[in-house]
Amino acid sequence: MSNGQLRIGVIFGGISAEKEVSLATGRYIYSLLDPQKFCGIPFYLDHQSRLWQIPDKLVIQNTTTDVEGRIEKEATRLRFEDLPKAVDLVFNALLGKYGEDGCIQGILELLRIPYTGSGILASALGMDKKMHKKLLLSQGYNVARDLLLTASDYTNPQEISSGQLADQISNSLGYPCVVKPTREGSSMGVSVVKNETGLDVALEYAFKYDNEVLIEEYLRGLEFTCVVWGNREPKAMLPTEIVFEGDFFTYEGKYMPGRTQTITPARVRPEVIKEIQRISVGVYELIGCTGYGRVDGFVVPSPSGGQPTPGVGRDNYSLPKPDCSNLSLDEVKIFVTEPHTGTIMVPSSFVFQQASQFEIKLDDRFTGKKISTPLTPRMLVTKIIEMALTAHETKKGLL
Repeated sequence: MSNGQLRIGVIFGGISAEKEVSLATGRYIYSLLDPQKFCGIPFYLDHQSRLWQIPDKLVIQNTTTDVEGRIEKEATRLRFEDLPKAVDLVFNALLGKYGEDGCIQGILELLRIPYTGSGILASALGMDKKMHKKLLLSQGYNVARDLLLTASDYTNPQEISSGQLADQISNSLGYPCVVKPTREGSSMGVSVVKNETGLDVALEYAFKYDNEVLIEEYLRGLEFTCVVWGNREPKAMLPTEIVFEGDFFTYEGKYMPGRTQTITPARVRPEVIKEIQRISVGVYELIGCTGYGRVDGFVVPSPSGGQPTPGVGRDNYSLPKPDCSNLSLDEVKIFVTEPHTGTIMVPSSFVFQQASQFEIKLDDRFTGKKISTPLTPRMLVTKIIEMALTAHETKKGLL
């Protein structure tokens, strides 16, 4: 404790493909720490996985390259084993590999330092698309059909376009299809393939990020993301509709200003909103999430008359995007694409957009009565820290 304040170490940067958005996220979280309750300490994980305590003048740098160009002279190197002496809790702002997949969580468990968000198992499941899709499917959730390809299968890429794999895709999934690494975030390594001639390039791109690649049927409908928060009794916020141009929600679309429109709540009927929330909480609990996370998915029109689901699979690519806004719950099918145990938190993030429409009860300091108030960014960060403290105080063994 520092002057009665809890010492919060915010860790960001890292070695994943999402290190730039981790920098932006860590910077904003650091700025949101309530100074009356917390003493913030910024930590940067560099490209060699070395930990540095950095001054504010490095926190505000624009890129990880900018930070690392000055870090040797202007920051203090810290061994992981010395971290327990420096902080009371770690706010994990690392994104992607080694940040959301259980790796940093395992280090913090060994050091016995409380940290925000989910534990090792939930984090690993959330990152691994192959494994969480199997789990979701086993519990009756709708997921896109897929084929798994490993690096050992990919021995002769020149024959992919005309070989057995191309026939499998054509017969079972149809075109377009989506090619993605099994363990990567922010749409890194993802391609939409319109016909077999594009398979080689898409697979080569995906295999740069992982030794396993999923080839999925293409979903076309209303794309949503729904934030869920809580420990024992999690609650879903109002889902956000993601509106973008192009084949899919790309890295640039997610993080470049003006590329994407986020609409909260999503433009669907109230009963569909409630079902998205119900599914999101169910997935959150199934994976074993703690504190906060989110669930992504699609709303597509339901099949009728024995016909394939519109907006799913073969021959839907050139069709207009289906309008789901006025469809009843019986007329739509909700697909889960991915649960996340971490998420970007910048001023424009849909996380804070959803939070602003979520009301909580607080004691009025003048009357002492309970009042309802929107969840501000600072309040959300405080709540995440409080939930982490509760989770780690009551756990037995690993989180």
